[in-house]
Amino acid sequence: MQRAVRKRIRRSIGKSGDQPLDADDWQAYLEFFAQPSSQAVKRLFRTLPSSPRCGFCGAPFAGVGATIVRPFGYRPSGKNPNICSSCVELSPPGGVTVEIGVLFADLRGFTSFAEQQGATEARAVLRRFYACAEQVFFPEALIDKVVGDAVMALYLPPIVTAATSRAGIATPGEISQVMSDHARELLESMGYGSATDGPELGVGIGMAFGEAFIGHIGDGAVHDFTAVGDVVNTAARLQAGAGPGEVVMTSEIARHLNVTGEQEVLMLKGKAQSVDVLRVRWFVGRS
Repeated sequence: MQRAVRKRIRRSIGKSGDQPLDADDWQAYLEFFAQPSSQAVKRLFRTLPSSPRCGFCGAPFAGVGATIVRPFGYRPSGKNPNICSSCVELSPPGGVTVEIGVLFADLRGFTSFAEQQGATEARAVLRRFYACAEQVFFPEALIDKVVGDAVMALYLPPIVTAATSRAGIATPGEISQVMSDHARELLESMGYGSATDGPELGVGIGMAFGEAFIGHIGDGAVHDFTAVGDVVNTAARLQAGAGPGEVVMTSEIARHLNVTGEQEVLMLKGKAQSVDVLRVRWFVGRS
């Protein structure tokens, strides 16, 4: 199956036989995942139980679904356990620099919750959070990281375009709108806006848009398949400064949206320049 996919990617860029992909072929790789056939496979994988899943294709890593897809190479990669070996091995060497959206979401007060409620209850809450994130983010976003009680999602123009059936490559404004919709949907799925119970734990979200390097980072045994760049660091810092139920987004995202909030100028750790942000709280009184 992997060999067949490699051949399809090679044909799309005019390479024949077993001619290997190189660093210049990353655009073709991303466009392959944006094709209708790739999106159809992603939708199929989403019907198979259960979480966690590959952040690129949605292949399940647990449950009955994992048993079905594992023989085809869809198992957690050693280079990034949040992405399957198939997606990683199909990718060209090196990487590509592209403008993307980055969203970080984090559970607030989880350390205290785990200490008070115990490991079993804490694990159940984490599984619910990850499941909600997967349900909301797929198929428009790629879930690149699941770190402790935080999730990192990437919004690449070709993938957003394919998932939303828009003509042409998704613009920064369209990506910003998808990110905003996802942020609100994730908060709602975690209990914000509920007329009864409300959220079990607070969720803070940070969003940024800018240039990032996507691909293989490191060498040898210390190797990762991920995205790096100032936009990733900025989104992480904004998430850290978001209160329960808050979404803190850069002005580059906010100017494309019809949302109201508190405008601020923040000095983020590790950054020499201040960052203009909008602090949005859709669910007032629900922390």
